[in-house]
Amino acid sequence: MRKSKGFTLLEVIVALAIVGGLLVALIDSVNYHLSVVDRHESLSTGLMLAKQKIKDFKTAPQRARGNFDPPFEDYSYEADITDGPVPGLAVLVLTVNKGRDATTLKVFLRK
Repeated sequence: MRKSKGFTLLEVIVALAIVGGLLVALIDSVNYHLSVVDRHESLSTGLMLAKQKIKDFKTAPQRARGNFDPPFEDYSYEADITDGPVPGLAVLVLTVNKGRDATTLKVFLRK
């Protein structure tokens, strides 16, 4: 009987199938986590922009809507002010949007 030094074709095909399945799972996982990172980045940027805009509205609270200046032109905001639960207070609600992601902040202001 002859001794073989190597792998059979069937063993190579099975090994390639296993490696291919693992690579597909890895690529899918990386793609998912990259989308999560992108969403967290847009929410964090929206929060920072909302805080900046609230500082502007504290001096002159009013209803407003618009877009941010470059490099944040993809973000828009909407500000609404209503009477607060306590006399002498107003509630400023500021929502920052980018695509499907939205960040909302509520702040109490003195009238």
